[in-house]
Amino acid sequence: MTPASSPQRRNARGIPLADRVETACRLRDEWLRIGLSTEPADRDAAESAVTELYRLLGEPPPEFEWVPSPTAAADVLRSDPSALPDGLGRPDHGKPIRQWPLLQRLIVLRSEMRHRIMARIEPTGGWTMLGAAVSLGELATMTPREMLDAGISVRRVLEAVVHQPLRETLADSVYRPLRTALLGEAGNGGGIAGYERYDLWETAFFDICQTAGLFGYRRDAAQQLAHWVALARSTGWWWPGPRRCIMAERPIAVHTEPQAGALSGEVRLHHDQYRAVEFADDAGIFVLHGTPVPEWVMTAPTIERIRETPSIEVRRAAIERIGWDSYIEQTGLTLLSHAPDPGNPGAELRLYESPDRGWRGTTRLLLVVNGSRERDGTRRRYGLYVPDIFDDPIEAVGWTYGLSGVQYARLERRT
Repeated sequence: MTPASSPQRRNARGIPLADRVETACRLRDEWLRIGLSTEPADRDAAESAVTELYRLLGEPPPEFEWVPSPTAAADVLRSDPSALPDGLGRPDHGKPIRQWPLLQRLIVLRSEMRHRIMARIEPTGGWTMLGAAVSLGELATMTPREMLDAGISVRRVLEAVVHQPLRETLADSVYRPLRTALLGEAGNGGGIAGYERYDLWETAFFDICQTAGLFGYRRDAAQQLAHWVALARSTGWWWPGPRRCIMAERPIAVHTEPQAGALSGEVRLHHDQYRAVEFADDAGIFVLHGTPVPEWVMTAPTIERIRETPSIEVRRAAIERIGWDSYIEQTGLTLLSHAPDPGNPGAELRLYESPDRGWRGTTRLLLVVNGSRERDGTRRRYGLYVPDIFDDPIEAVGWTYGLSGVQYARLERRT
């Protein structure tokens, strides 16, 4: 039976699954807007949801303290260690769970809910299964309806068009860069990162699956999920303490651009003049095409600062601000050789030698053109540092892929 002639797959209520998945995609877009919202927090709704979660733990309502940003929350927690949520480390399994610190019990509460929900989602056809003769490349170009007609499991379709876009945008492109910039790295011993509660992308996914009529959850899981949904819809990050709960307002500005090749609404942070995310107390983060950068990259990029910067992504962003042609001229790079890029038709590879050994002790810079176009149709140039054993740009670019020059030249097209 061909996919075109296959009967429509339906859920338990007889509704075509393709219709339900398309509803899920519309809900995904709504949740992406919620995750990027700059509306003031609904404090009453947020406090009510947190109070209900405390109640499920057998705890009285906490005292709420609202702050304008995660940075302000970190300042409060550092100045008053008693307000810091306890129990981030390994729990004492020798004690009953009711005697564990509040944060650990909250994590267990959510984990148990997640386990019950996933038990209803995972068995549906096996989410890693693809349809007959459907490659991963083909999957990326198919609509949800075409995926289902090709025999791909509902769970796999939802992973591709709902869960992954939510995670890539809200977790990978927004939350994690903000957490590193505003709170420091999690688990570094002295930072605040890791104590905050913010997992909107998973809450959104669970809510979408239920609201779209794709899966039904046990009553206890559904009731607890309703509290997490209300919290995610009403505010941003929060820190649950044993007696006091610190609640952060949402940002007042969020600037994004579509991710290259995005098919399901994925975006990344970007603004080429101002902070990509800004809070009311002037906390925020500069981001260029998804790369968090220090302020000097935006305001005063210089060759000296670029040379002193260990982050290759920040260096690349700063060079792009100056312009590759200007950077090459100012640094005195000498063109050693150039050749057409066999993995990227129409583009050229250019191999330069630098007058100094640079921060990694290398003297060669390979200038390449990105194989994927940006949303405006342009292709960005970027530099790759390669060992000075290479005089041939094709050998050098092959090395960056773990290939020989001959092997790279045989590639149909790189990305």
